[in-house]
Amino acid sequence: MKLCPRRFRPVVAISFALLAVLTVACGAASTATPTAATIVPAPTSAQAAIATATPTPPPVAAQTAVQITGKVGPVFIQLTDPLDEPQFYCLDVPGAGTAVRLDSPLQAHTCKPLRTAEDELFTFNHPNDGQIYMEAYDLCVEATGSAAGSTVGLAVCSDSPNQRFAIEDGAIRLASGGPTGLCLAVDPGDGIPTGGPSHLRRDLTLESCDSIDPALSRWIFGIFDY
Repeated sequence: MKLCPRRFRPVVAISFALLAVLTVACGAASTATPTAATIVPAPTSAQAAIATATPTPPPVAAQTAVQITGKVGPVFIQLTDPLDEPQFYCLDVPGAGTAVRLDSPLQAHTCKPLRTAEDELFTFNHPNDGQIYMEAYDLCVEATGSAAGSTVGLAVCSDSPNQRFAIEDGAIRLASGGPTGLCLAVDPGDGIPTGGPSHLRRDLTLESCDSIDPALSRWIFGIFDY
């Protein structure tokens, strides 16, 4: 049988061409420069805390008024009408801390934040019915007299009729105040500045329940975080 070398020439040429392509491709693959990976550092604990922290909402003032039935307290005694004091007036002991004046008449003063209101918190009907007790000083509210214009202060708790009060429609009435009754009221004049951005005070007296302006003599009782 006679071979025909001319027929094999195209096949040989194609084989050499394929071999050359494979050689170039393998060489390119072996010399390619690898792409550097981007490394992202893990967040620190502080960064993670900042990212996940939930903002703390501002404190919400508690407004819990109560009815005086039986022993109730400690609570604020707050004038219902703010008058000229947006933060309201509360029954208060003059002075504070080592400068407190326990022998002075009680006053109406700008209501204090709950955390510093020790000398504005009272308990009703304690230690006995009708008494208004201040736990901070272990004393009771007492009228200095039973006539209109009398002041009220703090005294050792006793059986004195001037330490007996009744709550009627928001008025604080002296139980021994006679047929017309005497109610605790703030002075009708302007509040007197006592320092600070909003610190005012007013005098307190017992006045005729029938003639005194309700805006000066109506109170609410409870825990109010001003």
